[in-house]
Amino acid sequence: MKQFLKYTLPGFLLLTILFSCQKEYETIDVIDDRNVKEYIQLNKINMQEYQGTGIYYQVVSPGTGPELQYSDRMPALITMRSLDGKYVSIDTFSIANRYFNFLGYYNPEPIRIGVKEVLKKSNGTLRMIIPSRLAFGRNGSGSIPGNASLDITVRALDISKLIAYEDFTIVKYLESKALTGFTKTTTGLYYKIGQPGTGSPITADSTIVANYTGKLLNGVIFDRAVAGSEATFKLNSLVKGWREGIPLIKQGGSIRLIIPSTLGYGLDGSSPSVPAFSALDFEITVTDVKQ
Repeated sequence: MKQFLKYTLPGFLLLTILFSCQKEYETIDVIDDRNVKEYIQLNKINMQEYQGTGIYYQVVSPGTGPELQYSDRMPALITMRSLDGKYVSIDTFSIANRYFNFLGYYNPEPIRIGVKEVLKKSNGTLRMIIPSRLAFGRNGSGSIPGNASLDITVRALDISKLIAYEDFTIVKYLESKALTGFTKTTTGLYYKIGQPGTGSPITADSTIVANYTGKLLNGVIFDRAVAGSEATFKLNSLVKGWREGIPLIKQGGSIRLIIPSTLGYGLDGSSPSVPAFSALDFEITVTDVKQ
């Protein structure tokens, strides 16, 4: 027994020393709560905690539309920023900020809970501070880093008023870019003819050869076919905005079209390049027409 103690006692003492020297690390809950409270205090934000969850919210503008259910498809503009400022995603007509989905599918979960239980109605805006453990956790999501607590603002749009909202957006876009001379059709299409063209007329059944540039309203080019690499299209296979606008010119003509989503890719957009309910800015020259 004495021989056994001779060899085991130093090891036991070593383990005791190691365990006694170990540092006690803070849990993510403690870190999150401290960071969130410091952020709210530093930025002087008037917020309330939601049912002791560590999530804080502020109704920026009360909803005035219909009461929302998880089964409703809701168009929304969402901005996010991490509390340390290292990640920022603001509404710039990009895929990352514009959403159209069932409310019950929105992520992270506090967004759908906040909209349903706090904002309650569409056509309103909710701001939330979400601790990292209830956001995207230790692994993050895409460009959102891990362990990032988030300051999120959700503007829940009223789907019945989306056409008016989008028209307002187009008008503001034209004003901001000092674009004048556009005509608005009864369908909501804005167009401006550069050159009317002198060649063959264009009908709904025409096949056209064109060079064009398609941009989102934030200036991002999502599609193009320039001189030397013209594209050939059957006009009746294209989005409604082209089908309505292109026959306003003839072969050799040019036109600029600002197309609302109702005449473009609709509420869902076209992944991966066209966000949900996005207006589009096209500059088009038709170089040839085939009947």
